[in-house]
Amino acid sequence: MGQQQLLLLVLSIVVVGLAVVTGIESFEENRSKSELDRYAYMGVELAAEIVAWYQKPEAMGGAGEDTARLASLSMSDLGYPLDVTDTYVGRPRTATTANGVRRHIVQNGAVPYIHIHQVPVETGMTRGEVYVFGPRPGCLVLRTEYWQESETWTDGNDNSTAPPNPDATLCTW
Repeated sequence: MGQQQLLLLVLSIVVVGLAVVTGIESFEENRSKSELDRYAYMGVELAAEIVAWYQKPEAMGGAGEDTARLASLSMSDLGYPLDVTDTYVGRPRTATTANGVRRHIVQNGAVPYIHIHQVPVETGMTRGEVYVFGPRPGCLVLRTEYWQESETWTDGNDNSTAPPNPDATLCTW
């Protein structure tokens, strides 16, 4: 082989190597974003179930628009089997686990919020949280992040601090 052919061979190997590395990085980044989107979807779906439960008459197993019942809301009220009951930041929560993902309803006064995370949870794993400030679509606040990679959520608040209410005049129970 001539010098020119060897140079082209080395150059093509370098270009192919860079393309493979870039492809692997893109795949990993896309997988992480997809996981955040999946948790966001789960959270919004559960939030919609909370609103439906709140608006359902008591005779049919709902809250009958009684805000006091929000303080005792659990996953079983929404029809999910419970496999965990514990406390989080001093607040009780009940949970269900499916496909390695645990979903909790945590109480914060009349503002229930949902935690979604993998089990067991390790640093860098995806987690999500949805606050339900009222029975309207615009009253949901969603935040996602990676477990213990940041001291704060995507909105800048820490774990025990609720995000601001999006519209205090409309977003009340």
